[in-house]
Amino acid sequence: MSNDKKVETMVENGLSQLVILEGKAPEQHNAQPVIIRGNIDAPSRFLEGKITEFEDSKSHCMVSKTDGIIMLVLNEQSVVDKYTVIGEISVSKKFNSLGINNDKVRYEPEELANKLKLLRSMFVSKMEHASICNILRNLKAKINAQIESLDDRKGNVTENFKQTVSSNMPDSIKLKLPLLEGEEPIEIEVNVILEANGGSGIICSLESVDAAELIEFQFEQRVNQEVDKIKDKVTIIEF
Repeated sequence: MSNDKKVETMVENGLSQLVILEGKAPEQHNAQPVIIRGNIDAPSRFLEGKITEFEDSKSHCMVSKTDGIIMLVLNEQSVVDKYTVIGEISVSKKFNSLGINNDKVRYEPEELANKLKLLRSMFVSKMEHASICNILRNLKAKINAQIESLDDRKGNVTENFKQTVSSNMPDSIKLKLPLLEGEEPIEIEVNVILEANGGSGIICSLESVDAAELIEFQFEQRVNQEVDKIKDKVTIIEF
């Protein structure tokens, strides 16, 4: 008889039946620990839905306010029944897409103008949106012309560049966008930083002191809010 066949005898209503099963039997799998990743509220939501199931389990919760991470571990001494629920805060995709406060993201003026053109909804003022896009598009030609007229042939082109730039660009622009993924948009000030890139080249970058401070504050605030929800149910350990 083939190894893929199994013969069983079944009795139903006093009648015997011979049942031949063919094919490969289902593979047996050992139970595995469960790991869940989600938004920062994942641990509190998981506990809320399964509080009676893990009420007496040995557990702990690791918390990092700086990194915006909460890691809940239930049935901590078990190999197969251990649950690890990780909640994380992340900077919003919209914020990251602009490269604000990212020294690796640089734009040419025309390139930045084209990018901002499609992001009018982020601007607090539509007039400011139109103005900044127009300034960026005309910046290179205007600065080149003014530097040429100011060049004293004594190597002071860089200083002239700084003077010309400061007279053309606004001190800052106001954008409204979420700083953290899943959070509501807020208003921030963003500076367009212009630098000479050798010769007559110009490189732009985006910088926001407001955003840097608020992101750090919101990381800590959101972690504290979630810790308050679970601190009476599990041991909290900061790392």
